[in-house]
Amino acid sequence: MERILPGVYRLPGATVSCHQGVMAACLWAGPEGAASHNTAAALLSLRGFSCDGPVHISAAKNPQGLPTWVKAHRISGGLRGVVLVGPIPTTPTWRTLVDLGSVAQVADVERALDHALHRRLVSLPQLSWAVESNGRARHRGTAVLARALAVRAPGYEPTESELEAIFYRLVDGSDLPPAKRQVGVGDRRCDLLFEAAGLVVEVDGWETHGTREAFEDDRARDRAMVAKGLRVLRFTWNDVARNPAVVIDQIRDSLNKTCATRRFLRNLGRRREGAGRPMRDTGARDLL
Repeated sequence: MERILPGVYRLPGATVSCHQGVMAACLWAGPEGAASHNTAAALLSLRGFSCDGPVHISAAKNPQGLPTWVKAHRISGGLRGVVLVGPIPTTPTWRTLVDLGSVAQVADVERALDHALHRRLVSLPQLSWAVESNGRARHRGTAVLARALAVRAPGYEPTESELEAIFYRLVDGSDLPPAKRQVGVGDRRCDLLFEAAGLVVEVDGWETHGTREAFEDDRARDRAMVAKGLRVLRFTWNDVARNPAVVIDQIRDSLNKTCATRRFLRNLGRRREGAGRPMRDTGARDLL
């Protein structure tokens, strides 16, 4: 037998894998331990996390003497709501999101949060409860998640893809006027709507728009928007990631042109209405 961790062994020649290492760490931790933090996020398939790197577990045992590839986070007592991902005990999504902020970048936590919300793995009320009942004072993870929840009011629509998240951050950092996100137009939803200008902006990533069905749906969506008097701009991953300034410039130009066109049509309508009215009698009697 080949020793992996204290008290944990494997058969000689067994294939080494990420999941094997995670399972070994959980066996070392015992019944009160579970995969957590980055490792739990990867097992739960949250966007932006993988099994590469150290194995994170939460355990009541003293981690002294563990190899560097295991990062054991000391807890007191058992974990609530542990789920099984295959045979691996894993912290539930709400607990994972609380923990993530202590080891991951804020942007990565927010990306995972939106992905979990979009997949309906958690809800905003559940996460508020998690912060209040399971968070800890002066704990970085608790503070990071609390700040992320503070800007996600009831009715918040999480992004469907990483491309949308990048695009929204780009728009937020620009001088473009406010716009509505993930708003319904008839029976369709659009990524961004500049309502006053009648301009819709869509971003198309390969992960959600790379099939024939998605292509046909996008065309049907565009026709529905145009039929309602809206203009549609579409950008790809390459546009947003490689030419962000060009994207903002094109949206700004389209907004200016659309607003100018609408003003022209309104003025034209007013002139036509005026032309159809009877002329006022301005002194005709003086000619008689």
